[in-house]
Amino acid sequence: MKPETARTVAVFVLFAACAYLLRGLFAPIVWAGLIAVATWPLHDRLRRVFGPRNEMASALILTGAVFLFLVVPFVYLLVRGLREMPALLHLWEASEAGGIGAPAWLGRLPGIGDWALQQWTLTLGEPGALAGYAHSAMHGLDFAAGRTLLAVLGHHAMGMFFCVVVLFFIYLRGDALAAQIDAVLGRHVGAAGMRTRALAVRSVRGAVNGLVLVGFGAAIIMSAAYAIAGVIHPFIWGLATGLLGMVPFGAMVVLAGVVLFLVATGATSTALWLGLFGATAIFVADHFVRPVFMSGASKLPLVLALLGIVGGLETFGILGLFLGPTLLAVMVAVWRELAAPHPGALVTEAGTGATRQPPATADR
Repeated sequence: MKPETARTVAVFVLFAACAYLLRGLFAPIVWAGLIAVATWPLHDRLRRVFGPRNEMASALILTGAVFLFLVVPFVYLLVRGLREMPALLHLWEASEAGGIGAPAWLGRLPGIGDWALQQWTLTLGEPGALAGYAHSAMHGLDFAAGRTLLAVLGHHAMGMFFCVVVLFFIYLRGDALAAQIDAVLGRHVGAAGMRTRALAVRSVRGAVNGLVLVGFGAAIIMSAAYAIAGVIHPFIWGLATGLLGMVPFGAMVVLAGVVLFLVATGATSTALWLGLFGATAIFVADHFVRPVFMSGASKLPLVLALLGIVGGLETFGILGLFLGPTLLAVMVAVWRELAAPHPGALVTEAGTGATRQPPATADR
């Protein structure tokens, strides 16, 4: 075996062993990398403000901001849940005595009111029905299952912790890591690899901006709209609209549910203007704002961006929302490199059969 071949095999074995060692932390590391790539322009601006000697200040600020962005919604939901606990206990006691009465608006739901009212009466309307459902749901949970649930929660908490830690050190040493990646790509792949790397970075930023920032903006706008309309817990419904808005047509499902509730409670005029406003805002965000971020930055066709979102979500879960469009963007870039005519090749003119030399183009 040649020394170069042996060295290549040894490098691949070493990288495979490291990947196997860190397989349990793959998701936190990838999340940290995606967040760092997406927020690196902001990191550069903060470093110019604080100066090169205070690079840690920028890393601390951005890491803290990301941590708050991830934790604050969960804390809010936990606090709201604890505040609703007395009402839930009262509902439990009432269900034991005479069942849970159907809300007045349930039968007025357009199209499904009678069916929904009948189903409620046959299930939750019976005395003790809620306790029966709870016991059925808890029947399969024993000590081992509870211990497994705690282990899963602890695993996710540790994953978030390592994501924040890795993100902090990427902010501190990201320039050196980027230079090393560029050196490896330039030495072993060439200019095409450098262009693909730049496209992957733009794709990640476009996916994060198109999904997270647009979803965050939609959550703020719709939370305000829900509050003006008098919807109960408008921030929770706005958060649900923003989160499900990352998935195609997900935001419309939440909006439709809120509009149906308002119609059932007799607030028809409110439901009408909220439905029109929400549908317009979601349509503009999905068809105009998000494509500018996702397909404009990476030159990825919109249909492929949507396919990347859906396919990535099905394959990798939430992480796939960002990996899917990025992988497809890299694939399209590689395909364009392979399909590009070689220097000196003759290109056939469509419709004429004549040939010509392709125009000289600079490296993109």
